[in-house]
Amino acid sequence: MLPSGLPARAPAREPVRVESIQLVKIGPFPEGLAEDLAARLSRRVPAPCQVRASPLDVEVPWLPDRQEQVDADALLRRLEAEPVDDGAILVGVTSLDLAVPIFTFVFGRARHDGRAALVSLARLRPEFYGLPADAALTARRTVAEILHELGHVGGLRHCDDGSCLLRFAASVETVDLRGSSVCSACEAMLPAGLRRGGPG
Repeated sequence: MLPSGLPARAPAREPVRVESIQLVKIGPFPEGLAEDLAARLSRRVPAPCQVRASPLDVEVPWLPDRQEQVDADALLRRLEAEPVDDGAILVGVTSLDLAVPIFTFVFGRARHDGRAALVSLARLRPEFYGLPADAALTARRTVAEILHELGHVGGLRHCDDGSCLLRFAASVETVDLRGSSVCSACEAMLPAGLRRGGPG
């Protein structure tokens, strides 16, 4: 998500129901990785996580005048249009590079109090930066980014706490530095299905 200049704490609202999380593959995707991500997510949140059987079958919306970059907002809208059960959140995962017109790239996108999120592995992979491939590191970063975007789905904005998972990250270094957990203030505002120890 983009920095909004608004405080991390949202006003009182009806909590988003998160009863399940469904990962859906978009475009070419490494074999077995989606299942690994779902298993890792299941250890982090109470809501059950699973991989949707059918990948998202849409024409990828490329950004004009950008070489091989996908319009993240247009793709998120298509993901949001997919039918899901009440209380289910769709998380699109893709190897394609995501961007928006005003940003060079984004790791992911989600709408506050929405019903879907989108995350790209492209710039979470060490090899994107000329470093040796590290599947475990890529998976950890991807899970952290999914949890970040799910926080936005749950209604939370970016947090000023440098060690909170809801901190805005404009680089992969910040993704690593901000850690893998939300601060206690943000934790208290998450929907139960995303809260550590909360009911599913």
